Amino acid sequence: MDILATNNSVKELKAEVEKLAIVVKQTRDRVDSVQAAAREDRRTDMYLRKHLEQLNDKVTNMEDRSRRNNVRLVGLPEGANLFKWIPALKGRNIEIERAHRVYDGRKSNSKCPCTLIFRVLRWQDRSAILKGARQAYPVKYIQDNVTVLFFHDFSPATSARRGSLRPVLGRMAVLGLQPFLIYPAIIKLQHNDEQMMFDSPQREEDFISSLPQKQHLNWPGEENNKKLNHKKKKRYV
Repeated sequence: MDILATNNSVKELKAEVEKLAIVVKQTRDRVDSVQAAAREDRRTDMYLRKHLEQLNDKVTNMEDRSRRNNVRLVGLPEGANLFKWIPALKGRNIEIERAHRVYDGRKSNSKCPCTLIFRVLRWQDRSAILKGARQAYPVKYIQDNVTVLFFHDFSPATSARRGSLRPVLGRMAVLGLQPFLIYPAIIKLQHNDEQMMFDSPQREEDFISSLPQKQHLNWPGEENNKKLNHKKKKRYV
């Protein structure tokens, strides 16, 4: 009787084990399916991210191209007549298509005038204005005796990339190097008769760290840094 009961128990256990084996196999199959789907999702995600990055780059490039004839003018007093003195900057008849102020939500009684963006008819005129501003720095608006600054008008994305390189540009200038910022956000300089280009802050930091130690010892103090401000502004307008 005990043997029969034991056999029945063994059969029941065997049946349960077989059921568990089936459940385990189903679970394993489902896990494999989920893992395969996850791998496919990761590949799709990587593709979409890359595609989105490419689309963003294209949109940024298109926006920069649409702003190609624009000049960003900082410091011009409100109400100043743009047409009477901008052409005199280069002694040429520069045709301006349109101009508008960029309001950033500051209080209306702010002493700093809003940035003015104007668009010239020809790209060559924009280049002439920026070149003339660099050569004539500091450019003064005679009527109010204020300094005005001229800049390229880039898209927000490009402006942010270029802005992230400003600290490194300053460090390079202080170290006696002569870096230039070219489009879209690349630092170009000549060092030891070699043309070098950097497109990320980390690469520039690595380059600065690789310079001879005595060049770092020539780092000027805070007062000298202030004296270099005008030179840096002139170079990167």
